[in-house]
Amino acid sequence: MKQSAYMLLVDDEEDLREVLQETLELAKHHVTTAANTMRAKDAMENAKFDVAVLDIRLPDGSGLELLKSLKESDPDIGVILITGYSEVETAIQAIELGADDFLKKPFEPSELVVRVEELLKKRALKQENKELKKEISSGKSQHGLMGQCDAIKRLRDTALMLGDSDSTVLITGESGTGKEVLANMLHQSGSRADKPFVSINCGAIPEELLESELFGHVKGAFTGAIRARTGRFEAANGGTIFLDEIGDMSPKLQVKLLRVLQERTFEPVGSHQSIHIDVRVVAATHRDLEKEIEEGRFRQDLFYRLNVIPLMLPALQQRGDDVILLTEHFLSSFNKLKNSQINGISDRCKEVMMRYNWPGNVRELQNLVERVTTLKRSGDIDVEDLPSRMLDTAERAVQGYTLDVKQHDNIDFKGIVDEFESHLITSALERFDWNKNQAAKFLSMNRTTLVEKIKKKGLVPT
Repeated sequence: MKQSAYMLLVDDEEDLREVLQETLELAKHHVTTAANTMRAKDAMENAKFDVAVLDIRLPDGSGLELLKSLKESDPDIGVILITGYSEVETAIQAIELGADDFLKKPFEPSELVVRVEELLKKRALKQENKELKKEISSGKSQHGLMGQCDAIKRLRDTALMLGDSDSTVLITGESGTGKEVLANMLHQSGSRADKPFVSINCGAIPEELLESELFGHVKGAFTGAIRARTGRFEAANGGTIFLDEIGDMSPKLQVKLLRVLQERTFEPVGSHQSIHIDVRVVAATHRDLEKEIEEGRFRQDLFYRLNVIPLMLPALQQRGDDVILLTEHFLSSFNKLKNSQINGISDRCKEVMMRYNWPGNVRELQNLVERVTTLKRSGDIDVEDLPSRMLDTAERAVQGYTLDVKQHDNIDFKGIVDEFESHLITSALERFDWNKNQAAKFLSMNRTTLVEKIKKKGLVPT
């Protein structure tokens, strides 16, 4: 959906001004015009604008001066400059002063509309990032389900919509993606929020103990049952029970759970007394339950009971910039917890983190940040703070072949580069037992080029 903007259009050419105003208004924008800087400043005093379109050359001053005034009065205003061919350098200077874009004359009025819409999208994203970071720094962000990728946004919207529903939810996704966080959000979003949220990992408890954990037991029900115990289902009465790793539950317990879902009643171990419960069930698994059904490890009827509302959490690798946003969140939390002063993340480190596949997902990222804040204490998180498994071949080579320039009066640049190249080629050859075809492919190099470099450098097997 296109955004409408309140715009200030400043140009001393009346014909051009009228054409641009008409075009922008046809695109559903609200436009105020001015022929010079004085009238533009008057307009700014009487109204707030989202975007200003400025001609650099104005009869009573420079568009650059007006740009400074606009940014001083409203740092968030978007600015697009109109410039002649001879003024491109001035326009570039204006970009450095805070302008967002510029158009060279002559241009089609429709091009201005496109630029305005692009600018509005960037402003909206910037504002969303600002609000998200504010939530992160305060520790409040949609009950913990943070991120701005489309999949996470949809999950947040769905969780809020399902808040008051009692329908059973099945959350799927890889280990470490935040399934319990989403389950808790479902609980917190609805009328059960002031009731218990009880979580149990069905894959972490032996089968002989899991039944008692879920449904409780009476005194003397089995050896060691010296007193009665309340189960998790009864403890969650009125609220939500989260059954994590439901795919690891034994066939025997699957039968009993199916009855609980159908009748909302159960008997504690060793008892014939039925207990009625009012509880919402949210289950989760990293397994493919339909495949488990085919292989006879999971009941199809239970799957249908659980899969009333399916929700899928994406892997961290699929969430784009959320990797950095989550890192900043964990960094803020662990700085306080560990009394550390890590300022941020270096650009090179961000690049490595964005390329990494994160097999452990959000949990792996959280553990990484905790380790760094514990050991590093201050400065920025950089590539050398990352475990070697996160680095690709090139990064590992560079990391293992660094040079402290402060220890040298001067440096033989060509010699150092030549030495590094020899080291890289030799390492690749040794990895493939001096198979030149494989080494060349590994180095993304033509085999003939590799052979020439080996001869020129006099490289031989050791």
